[in-house]
Amino acid sequence: MLFLIRAAFWLMIIVLLLPTDAQQRSEVYGTAQAAVNDVASFCDRNPETCARGKDAFAVFVQKAQFGARMLMDLIQNKTGSGEAATPVADTGSMVKPARFDMSASQDTLNPEDREEAWSGPDPAGT
Repeated sequence: MLFLIRAAFWLMIIVLLLPTDAQQRSEVYGTAQAAVNDVASFCDRNPETCARGKDAFAVFVQKAQFGARMLMDLIQNKTGSGEAATPVADTGSMVKPARFDMSASQDTLNPEDREEAWSGPDPAGT
């Protein structure tokens, strides 16, 4: 039910934003064309920002490839295929994350931490 209310709300917002006559429609088209031209010429105006963005995207792609490779290794180890995963791409000198030893106990709670938290006065009045 809540989904229908949300859908109706957003549909109403979209309908209210639609142009009603030819003049408003031409203004909307002109604004959209100006926005597209502005986005298309962003790298011409800000080459340094685009270069940094490309570098950041390259790092993102490397991390995504490494994560996919880790997932494939995990799946292959769980299914017992035993085959080594083929590399997704040459990552060059990419630093791989450290592996943690999960065999050691992770239990770091004190006896006081294990006690039940106080829950207020007894409602029965005892």
